[in-house]
Amino acid sequence: MKKLLLFLILLVLAGCNEKYIFLSGDGDHWKGEYSANIEGDREDGKYTFRFKHGGSDTRFRKLNIVINNGETVLKKSDYKGATIKIPSSCSGCSVTDDEKSIEVTIKWDDRNEETFYLK
Repeated sequence: MKKLLLFLILLVLAGCNEKYIFLSGDGDHWKGEYSANIEGDREDGKYTFRFKHGGSDTRFRKLNIVINNGETVLKKSDYKGATIKIPSSCSGCSVTDDEKSIEVTIKWDDRNEETFYLK
């Protein structure tokens, strides 16, 4: 009985260290989201960005996405589609604080640029 009680206490304490976050935001042309599971100092997440004025046949000659002043960068040439997904994972890292916003700057086709925040 004591072992079962100790196991349940440890299970509850370990479960308190898990967290799910979801941040979103948008600008005039782009909508973005970040979702992640955080467990201690490990984070597994995914950024999803969608061009509001496009569909599956949308093409970008150049696409450059900069997250948190270069913490994450995606550069693509001749990208087809209006949705871009970027996986994010780290272990032993400083995990995302869901009380702070994430700055996103997207440049496309050498003449367009937009900055917005995920909150």
